[in-house]
Amino acid sequence: MQIQPLPEHFVATTTPLNLEQRRRLRLGSLMAKAEREGARLQFWARTAALLAVEFFFAVFGKWDPASGFMFSAVFVFFLIGLVHYRLVKKGFSPVWVGAVFGTLDMILLTLLLVGPNPFAEIIMPPAMSLREAGFQYLLIFVCLGALTLSPRLAAWLGIAAAICWTAAVVWVVTRPGTIVALIKAENMRFDEHVRLYFNPNFVDLIDQLTHVVVILIITGIIATVVSRSRKMADDYTTAERARSNLARHFSPNVVDELASNDEPFGPVRRQDVAVLFADIVGFTAYSEDHPAEQVFELLRTFHRRMEQVVFDHGGTVDNYIGDCIMATFGIPASATDDATRALGCARAMAAAVEEWNGERRARGSAPVDVRIGCQYGPVVLGAIGSERNLSFAVVGDTCNVASRLQTMCRELDAEVCVGADLIEAVKRAGDEDALSGMVEHGPIHVRGRDHEVEVWLAPKSALENSGVLIAS
Repeated sequence: MQIQPLPEHFVATTTPLNLEQRRRLRLGSLMAKAEREGARLQFWARTAALLAVEFFFAVFGKWDPASGFMFSAVFVFFLIGLVHYRLVKKGFSPVWVGAVFGTLDMILLTLLLVGPNPFAEIIMPPAMSLREAGFQYLLIFVCLGALTLSPRLAAWLGIAAAICWTAAVVWVVTRPGTIVALIKAENMRFDEHVRLYFNPNFVDLIDQLTHVVVILIITGIIATVVSRSRKMADDYTTAERARSNLARHFSPNVVDELASNDEPFGPVRRQDVAVLFADIVGFTAYSEDHPAEQVFELLRTFHRRMEQVVFDHGGTVDNYIGDCIMATFGIPASATDDATRALGCARAMAAAVEEWNGERRARGSAPVDVRIGCQYGPVVLGAIGSERNLSFAVVGDTCNVASRLQTMCRELDAEVCVGADLIEAVKRAGDEDALSGMVEHGPIHVRGRDHEVEVWLAPKSALENSGVLIAS
């Protein structure tokens, strides 16, 4: 059996897209939706403009067959717009369809403005039609193109209007009896100028050329505005996505600053930061004995409360690891009070858990036991992963020690365990008042580390032994 190769277009569509291509695809879909909405607005704005013209003719015009022809012509424009709108509403809205209907508008409007009215009692010379400023109605249709939010369609409508008016001028100029001249004030006496201007067969090519140039200038402005609006929408969605991603990890007061930088974190580097881990004791047993909905509700509440405490102390939520939250202080820029804020955050977390437990007891739920470990020291930080899943990571011995200290809280009967390096950093910052209530425990062996770690701790607050969320 011979296997036929896949069509070229199918191969192209099945090629994996990178993040930027996916973003562009989503943005293109949003813009297409906006263009369809713009077509709806264009239809209603166009209808309102046609009604205004009808009202003007009805009030100030003469009721005769010629006026009836004009009313009929305006109704034809309404029907053209309605057909286009119905196609767009049904989802058939490629750019070329808008270009076809727009071109049809320009052609019919030009014929209506310059061509003779078959029901008029007096047939005016064609040159008079050019001199009655009818091209201004073309400008209305050109401006309506801006509502489509399509730069190409807006540009084409203006070009089509310029072409149609140029063709009308050429047609009038070639009519028998038409007088053509290039009026320049310095080359003609005033009386000659006036006499020529009031001749009904006279066409001033400079004046008509000015009309075409004005149409093209306005078209350029409209297309530029529409294009700029689309770019601003692209930039806005990019910035908001960056802010949204950053807001999951950083306090609101630093999100705007980070989002405004092309490389907010800079290159991979080593610097001193404070690292904090907070974990729910006995969560594994709890998740086995309770419905999944209750488990996730507990996690969400825990993360939300702890995250807010971290942000209140100017910290960064580095990661959520199941029932554990990892936070850092000193990212993206280090400060002299990083260790002090980390210690304050640890104690505030313990206080927030106590408040939460009070609410849980009032509802008849078991209290939650949260233990916190913290250390200060050098880490390596930078962006890791691929363009599909890019994240900011903090790694190093300081992180490992902080995690181990958190697990040892239960063994030491402490709410908070911190390394001596963090205590020394607090002292160097001159914030010794922040150490009030901290007790020096001494060196302990930390799993996975050859050297012992000097540990300070905040003793465990008194909790009711019954009903506490601790497995054993």
